[in-house]
Amino acid sequence: MIQINRTATPGRYKIPDIFPDIGRNSILGELFETPAELADVMTRTKVIISEQPSYMKVDNADGSILINPRHLMHSDAVILYLDIIHELVHVKQHRRGLDLYDRSKAYVDRETEIDAYAFSVKEARRLDLTDKQILDYLKVEWITPEEHLRLAKRLDLDV
Repeated sequence: MIQINRTATPGRYKIPDIFPDIGRNSILGELFETPAELADVMTRTKVIISEQPSYMKVDNADGSILINPRHLMHSDAVILYLDIIHELVHVKQHRRGLDLYDRSKAYVDRETEIDAYAFSVKEARRLDLTDKQILDYLKVEWITPEEHLRLAKRLDLDV
């Protein structure tokens, strides 16, 4: 797991200001092609603590990571960890010019979301989370139970 600075107040930060040791996490070596790319993401990607997102998301305009202060302060550390891993996939996608929020498809059918969830599910399994725990992680209020099931099946989870 990683350290999390839960005391950050609304404002602009770099990723290591909020997640101090995340850059040393081996899974990021699988996500980013070179150590230089990872270092660039760690130093150039802004983290904005803001009321704007409900939880955590990447701004499609500039690739910054937005985190709700309540989510940062109160959510379980494993959830925050899996969320930042998920969002770092989106940072990589954004840097490659992908539209993170393609409204022509349902949330659970967007390739950007499937790829980000697949990567965070891989990490959840490495942490020995059960499929039930991972299914709980995938539950968000903006998807229906049917969409939740569709996403879970797409990610090869036992449902």
